[in-house]
Formats: sequence, structure tokens, C-alpha cells
Amino acid sequence: MREEKSVNFMESTRNACLLSLLLLLFFSYEIGNRHFADPDEGRYVEIPREMVVSGDYVTPRLNGLKYFEKPPLFYWMQAASIKAFGIGEISMRIWVMLFAVIGCLGVFFIGSRCYSVKVGLLSTGILATSVLYYVHSRLIILDLVLSVLMNGALGCFYLVFVSKNAGKLSHKPWIIIMYALSALACLTKGLVGIVLPGFIVFLWMALTGGWKKIREILYLPGLLVFFALFLPWHILVASRNDDFLHYYFVVEHFLRYTSTIHYRYQPVWFFVPVLLVGFFPWTGFFLVGLKNSLQKIRKNSENIFLVCWILGVLLFFSFSGSKLIPYILPAAQPMALVTGITLAKSIESRDGNFKSGVLLNILFIAIAYGAYLLAKSQIADVMEDVNASLLLCVFFGLVLVAAIILLYALYFKNSRYKALLFYLFLSANIMLVLNKAATFYQEVKKPSTKCFAEIINLNRKSDDLVFCYGRYYQDFPAYLGNTVGVVNFVGELEFGARSEKNTDRLIAKEDFWKLWNTTNRRIFLLLSIGDYREVFTKVNMVHKILDLNKYFLVITNQ
Repeated sequence: MREEKSVNFMESTRNACLLSLLLLLFFSYEIGNRHFADPDEGRYVEIPREMVVSGDYVTPRLNGLKYFEKPPLFYWMQAASIKAFGIGEISMRIWVMLFAVIGCLGVFFIGSRCYSVKVGLLSTGILATSVLYYVHSRLIILDLVLSVLMNGALGCFYLVFVSKNAGKLSHKPWIIIMYALSALACLTKGLVGIVLPGFIVFLWMALTGGWKKIREILYLPGLLVFFALFLPWHILVASRNDDFLHYYFVVEHFLRYTSTIHYRYQPVWFFVPVLLVGFFPWTGFFLVGLKNSLQKIRKNSENIFLVCWILGVLLFFSFSGSKLIPYILPAAQPMALVTGITLAKSIESRDGNFKSGVLLNILFIAIAYGAYLLAKSQIADVMEDVNASLLLCVFFGLVLVAAIILLYALYFKNSRYKALLFYLFLSANIMLVLNKAATFYQEVKKPSTKCFAEIINLNRKSDDLVFCYGRYYQDFPAYLGNTVGVVNFVGELEFGARSEKNTDRLIAKEDFWKLWNTTNRRIFLLLSIGDYREVFTKVNMVHKILDLNKYFLVITNQ
């Protein structure tokens, strides 16, 4: 028996290592092919850069001003990358890429341990090649890291309290890991890291009547681990900043959720189409899997929890006053599990679920093409590039081949598993094409200031001043390696400016132009082509154009 267990362990370890390698290759492919996108990617590079320069890892600062919107865990990880590798498009995306791999491995672990290796592998492949998850594995933002940590905690709960194999596990270590992951999620993006998992668990207990498990869930060593990880930074930053507690907990948590204070309002149904589009090219199979789980919801606790896991995320964010697409990302992992479970069963049992999934998937492929035709004018400027047009043709070519493969599997039932593996391979290639296409899209829709930062650094002396006009371009200081002055704009720097009253960072345009004309110091000014035309049609000031493209230019006063 021991020898058999040893063989199984070795085989599982080998499979996990091979899967990890494949996922690393997949998610790391051309990870540095885009510049930092403004504003989010620039922000999550600049804040840790300022931490490294100042040596202050307690109070986050953006452009030298206090910035309390988010807790510091991701900043600390980014700061570690900066110290180890410096600032670059690859080094700054390493952590997000690694968490994307970890999230897939978590799905594989739950799927293979609670169901079968086939379920684990299918669920992992589905998650990795879904648009919502893959796109966020390329972005330097907090949501994928939050999603992996939070779903890791929910996965521990599933293993201990929900799975049919729960009785075979030693509960206490998994509960402690659950609380540790929840604490790290809270240190990534705030109290949502514990509130959302708590809401999902509450729904599950309400539907199953599992209230007696509360005593087991509230395990004292686990709670102590949670607070030991969660409290120190909050106490330390509050002791150094009198304005932290109100802004962080009241404004950024309570008011952000209950009001439209950040002007991110969307209708209550907003995340439904986001999930349907975001789970492409597996949407049809997911809908069939969700239907099956809902039909069997009274039969077992596992189906109830998976449904609560998906719908809990959807409900929680749908009623928020602030909605952005990345918020719904935590639903992707349970969606992949539900889809993998259904696909594995439908292949083995030859039931009608596979046929329904194929037909729905083909319908969504047709809808995707129709949506492109309707929105074609919105990306006409991107499609002016021949390479971008070619990539679009490749994308739809791969989608068409994928649809043909599904139809083949529909009529040749003995080849379903092989066809599904080929479909998975095509889905991976579709994601890689999307990654390449994103470069062209970003160059047009969110052009980078990198080249201007490099030009200024080549010409700047120690006492020169650098400003940007009309907007705070958040990738600019990240590439410049220094904070900048901001003319005629406040935006999300408002709290820091009000808190510290640092007039050197933010300046009114009237005061700036006086400085421009009177100072003996050289000033570099980055501004958009539109702002340049507007300003210099109204005023006549001496200036020299240092460099320009069709989006921005840099001028100097000397």
C-alpha cells in the first residue's frame, strides 16, 4: 500500500511539474511586448519605485503624494522585482504572470483531488485560455493577484467543509492556510479579500443549513494568523498618518461600494455580458455546466457551493456602486471548474450536454463576429496598420477552425476527447494572437510616453524641472525614474495634495507660465498635441520643441 501511495505521489508530482512548466511557457510568452499602459500599469510601477527610492515601505505615495486607495502587498512584491531586476516591461509583469500560473495550478489541484485528473487538466486549460483570465495575466493590476489569493482561501474551504473527500483531510492546517490567504488578499486590495469569501460561505450555509459549521470555521489559530498578517501594516500606517483610517475604510471601502463617488457606475446587469464575453471561447460549455449544477443543486453540497461561488461573486459586484471589468475576475476559476466537470462527464457518458455546449459555443462565435462588424468603426484607426489587420484575419481564421473542430466532434463521437484537446490548443493560440494584437491597440488607444522620458533623461541636468500638462500621465514618471510636476490637473492626486499641501507637485497653469517665463532653470514640458495647439494659439511664449510624435511632444523653455 505504501509503495502504491509513493508511486501515485511521484506521478502526481511529475504531472504538476510538467503542467507548471507548460503554464509558465504559455503565460510568459512575449510578456514584455507592450509598454506600461496608462493609467493603471504606470501607477503600479511608480508607487513601488517611489518606495524603493525613499525607503518608506509603509506609506504608499504616487508622484510623491500620499496614496491610500490600496494596501501595500502588491507594491512590496513589485519593489522586490525592482531591486532584483530594475524597471522593465518584463520584470514588472513577473508577479502577475506567476500568480496566473498559481491560480491555474489551484484549479488543477481542486479538480484532480475532488473529481479526477481529467477534470483537473480540463479545468486548468479552460481557465488559462479564457479571455478574461488570460488578458489579466498580462496586466500590472491588482485584480488577478486578489482573485488567486481569495479563491485559494475558498478552495481551502471547499476541500475542508464541502468536498465529499473532506473527511479524509486534516482540517486544521487547511483552515490556517485559508485564513492566511484571506489576510494576504486583504493586504492586496482591502477588505473585499475577506468580505467576499465570507459572503459566498454565508450563501452556502444558508442553502445547506450548515450553520453548525461556524464553530469549526471560526478556528482560533486561523483567526490569530489572519490578524497577525492583516493588522501590523494597518496599525503602522495609521500611526504615521492621521488621515488614513477615514479615507481608507470610509471613502475607499464603504463609499466606493455604496455610492458612485468614483464615477464608475454601470447598470446592475453589467457583469453578465462581461462574464459571457470574458469566458470566450468556452462560454457555451460553461452555460451548459451552470445549468447542470443548478439542476443538481439540491442533490449535493458541492454543486451548491460551486453555484454560490460563481453567483456570489456576480451578485456582490453587481450591486456595487463602482463597476470595472476586472472586478468580476474572481468568478473565472469556479467557472472553469464547473465547465471542466461537465465536459469530462459529457465526454465519458456521451450525453447531450456536449452537443448543447458545442451549439452554444458556435452561436457565441457567430455573435463575436457580428459584434466585431458592429464595432469595426471603433478600431478603424488600429486597423490602419497592416500587421494589425493581418492579426485580425489570423484571429478569425483560428476561431473558424475551432468551430469546425467542434462540429467534427459533434458528429464523430469517438473522437470527442482528441477534438477537445485540439480545440484547447487552438484556444491557446487565439490568446497568443490577442496578446500580439493588444500591442497595436495600445499604441493607438493608449500611446506610451516612454520615448519622451528617455529623451528627457538624455538631456536633463540635475537642476532641471520636468512637468506634464493637462493630465498626469502615469507611465511617464515610471519611465522617467522621477516624480514630475503636474500643470492644470489634480485627478486621483487630489487626496495626497489636500493632505500634504505640496504645491511643488501640482501647479495652476497661470502660475506655471509665469515660472516658464521667469525662471533661470530649464523646464521640460510633456503635453498632448491637442493641448499644445490649444495653448499656443492663445499665448505666444518662447519655447523649443525637443521631440514629438502624433500623440505627444516635449518642449523646453530654453
